[in-house]
Amino acid sequence: MTSRPATLPRAAVLPAALAVLAAAAVRASIVPEQFDEFAPYGILFIAIAATQAGYAVGILARPSRILAWTGVAGSLALVLLWLVATNASLPFSPTPWQPRPMTAPDVACVLLEVLAAVLLGVAALQRPRRVRWLSPVLALAVAASLPLSGLGFAAVASGMPVEVNTSSAIPGRPATEMASLVEPSGPQPVRRFTLVAEARQVAGATAWTYNGVVPGPELRVVQGDRVHVTLVNHLPVATTIHWHGIAVPNAEDGVAGVTQDAVPPGASAVYDFVVRDPGTYWYHSHQDTADQLPLGLYGPLVVLPAGAPAAGRDYPLVIHQAVGGSGGLAVNGAAAPRLDAAPGEPVRLRIISAVPGAEDGAPEQLVLLGAPYVVAALDGHDLHGPQALEAERLPLEIGQRIDLVFTMPARGAVRLVDANGDESLTIGSGGAPAAPALDGLPQLDLTRYGTPAPDPLLGRAAFDVTFPLVLGNQPGFREGTFEEIHTINGSAAPYGPMFMVRPGQAVRLHIVNRTDESHPIHLHGHVMTLLDRDGRPFEGSPIHQDTVLVGRQQTVDVAFLADNPGLWMLHCHVLMHAATGMSAMLVYENVRTPYSMGTRSGNAPE
Repeated sequence: MTSRPATLPRAAVLPAALAVLAAAAVRASIVPEQFDEFAPYGILFIAIAATQAGYAVGILARPSRILAWTGVAGSLALVLLWLVATNASLPFSPTPWQPRPMTAPDVACVLLEVLAAVLLGVAALQRPRRVRWLSPVLALAVAASLPLSGLGFAAVASGMPVEVNTSSAIPGRPATEMASLVEPSGPQPVRRFTLVAEARQVAGATAWTYNGVVPGPELRVVQGDRVHVTLVNHLPVATTIHWHGIAVPNAEDGVAGVTQDAVPPGASAVYDFVVRDPGTYWYHSHQDTADQLPLGLYGPLVVLPAGAPAAGRDYPLVIHQAVGGSGGLAVNGAAAPRLDAAPGEPVRLRIISAVPGAEDGAPEQLVLLGAPYVVAALDGHDLHGPQALEAERLPLEIGQRIDLVFTMPARGAVRLVDANGDESLTIGSGGAPAAPALDGLPQLDLTRYGTPAPDPLLGRAAFDVTFPLVLGNQPGFREGTFEEIHTINGSAAPYGPMFMVRPGQAVRLHIVNRTDESHPIHLHGHVMTLLDRDGRPFEGSPIHQDTVLVGRQQTVDVAFLADNPGLWMLHCHVLMHAATGMSAMLVYENVRTPYSMGTRSGNAPE
């Protein structure tokens, strides 16, 4: 038997060296991103890229079987490290004991390293002078390495920009500074709250909480109160609080990179604003919202009408993902709670959806059983002349709120169920009504619900300005991952469109959904009046919402008064859709902010 010599033909290791060099190049290209995430990651990736480049040069200079087998072991060790980091819990990371996200550059490197290990193993096992396989293998290596390295470089190019500033300041003209867009001092009664953002064990799992609970504590105030909230951050990452649906001054809006810098770990921030509109609202993080909100950073905010006496039971109900990642839903932290109410007692349910949203944006479908009821308010705003309903499906998407008012029956309980069977809430004692075939129930038609009333934006012959919002999606790279990109007018945030307005203008938004997904479009700082849906005007009660659900392939027209100067986000509230680009800005002329989104600042609002 012919023994295998210690050295190898240089041509035998050339394909593997090419794959190793390609992996080294991709790893080197993401070193800055790794330093931004976690400095030890950056050092590790420099070491890996330098070692791989040195190895490729070394094996080409002195090709040997020992070096070939060393390369096999090293490449497979990197593959194993990646598999452990992305599928298991590690202590060595910015988020200890949580798996590392899988990104396209990582996948490209791993595939190149698998290819290199195979090629090096084949080269090491060859007998002398039997290298007829080299031409096709070299062609294979080139054919695989070039697109894989291209995949990695494309993914790197899609990363978060270093800095994006949304100011609309005009050079040479005095600008309105963000710091001036605050609540002026006044004689209002002050309600003070402290919200401590911290990691806690809830239901046997680690959650991110306000004051140790999920949802966060209810903030109940009275119309006209000055609300003074201190956020104390005990989380391992920066965070903020956004007051969803409240028309706060722009500087109090809580959007990282637009109205403030995210509050770093160990620091605190104060929010101060006057609540002028009664209704049902909520609060949540607006820094890395797609990750932080599902971990538990949200809670209810109820504004009672000034001078109105309390009547019966008044329950805020936050529908959310159950803590612990079971995939189920909960109401106020419980799987199937029962609330107190006596026969004949009036009840108001203030239902808030904090469910992150399905990939297709399909809303929850709620059904109230056991008593006639009215839809008293949407997104905190009362409806005019609402009619009594029996069992109907009530769509509710993340960010939206719906108030249901009814009187408890003389006997038995009332149930709130989801047409998808995900949650059940019981009010009162006694037997609860059985659920009918929920899929066959009618869905509430808001275009005909309630009775008409005067509204300054309904029936206008013309608006001062009209903006089209075309909602789209397409495959592509974002933040190093290949996924479905969501766009407004063909652009994805942070380079989404900026809609410029002036104070006092009546603004119309023509929203066209060209996707097969539903999108709850949320406008910060303003209230939208619904005009028509698919050309069908709203002819019942005026509908005022801050989060408007636009169904699949649907067109919705809304209008609002530009009465709150600043820089305001306008985005889909399905967390995945916003995180993959479906976000724009409503911008008043000549406003300047010192805050920026991007890796340099660490601000990432979605």
